Amino acid sequence: MPEKRRLALTRALTDNDPQVREAAGTALDQLEGLNDFPHLLSQLARGDRQARIAAVYALGKIHSSKVFVPLLEALKSSDPDLRTVAAHILGEKKHPKTLAPLVKALEDSEAGVVAEVTRALAHFSDPRLPRVFAALIGREEEIALAAIDSIGKIGFPEGEDVLLKALTDSRATLRRSAAIALGNLRLSE
Repeated sequence: MPEKRRLALTRALTDNDPQVREAAGTALDQLEGLNDFPHLLSQLARGDRQARIAAVYALGKIHSSKVFVPLLEALKSSDPDLRTVAAHILGEKKHPKTLAPLVKALEDSEAGVVAEVTRALAHFSDPRLPRVFAALIGREEEIALAAIDSIGKIGFPEGEDVLLKALTDSRATLRRSAAIALGNLRLSE
């Protein structure tokens, strides 16, 4: 099946419509990524730091359930940059099975990782998340801002009380973000 797709997409690279050519190129990149899967796993396990980060980004371009195990492993890496990239990719993929591991990753010791995990969780439409984010408002500013922005991005009215409280925070950056996020919440029925 992939070979048949590859041939059709290769032919589409010569289509007279530039958007068709671009779409075919993107699709071919995705197929190549699936072919490179064993190599990417090897890079993730034994590559240097840059190779591991590149492997996580490449896994993010592959549309297959095979990528979730290595991405979730990367989320537990000893390298905070690798954990940050893995969180970002998992958020973009927004697969329901990754919600719980991402929530668990909020316990990370690195503020930058927690902030990115928080932003990643904003891709999920789960009404429980505003309560999860509420617990982050008192943390470092980077984390608190990510939590407030994520509540606004999700838009659930359940986040209103959290944002109203953040609107009285001593930090002006949080108050500003809370005001913006309040404007993004959906209205309750």
